[in-house]
Amino acid sequence: MIWSRYLAARHPRTPTSVRGRRRRGFTLLEVTVAVAVMGVGIVGALELFTGSMKLAGEVDNQTKALVLARSLVDRVMWKSLLKEETSNGSEGKFSWTLEARPIDRQLLGLEEQGKDKLRDAGGELGLWQLSAEVRWLGTHGEKSVVIQSARIGEKPS
Repeated sequence: MIWSRYLAARHPRTPTSVRGRRRRGFTLLEVTVAVAVMGVGIVGALELFTGSMKLAGEVDNQTKALVLARSLVDRVMWKSLLKEETSNGSEGKFSWTLEARPIDRQLLGLEEQGKDKLRDAGGELGLWQLSAEVRWLGTHGEKSVVIQSARIGEKPS
């Protein structure tokens, strides 16, 4: 009897029906569904990664354009004598336009009849507008950055 218990414990009888069998591993359908779900997830992650890389490139270009525009305005800002001018140029993938022009400003003054009227501001100094525009070709068309500043300088003669 001991021997029969040993054999029964070692080799249990299993029913021959499909329902009664213990399944081990995954079916082909389960593996296919798992691979499809993982594929969709990986493709989505790669799209996010490439989109963020494009965005980082656009931000880098915009930062470089801002630095270039600021340096162009500073170049004119520190001149001792301003003159009316427009200049163009390019630097790498960026093209730029720099403009310095006097601003015609009028001050409010009283005329002899007592009516308020605009009249020219007197004196040797005037207000100058400095403007720099930097353009480049981005992923979604042409992009541009404009920086404007003002400075007091001698009036043009």
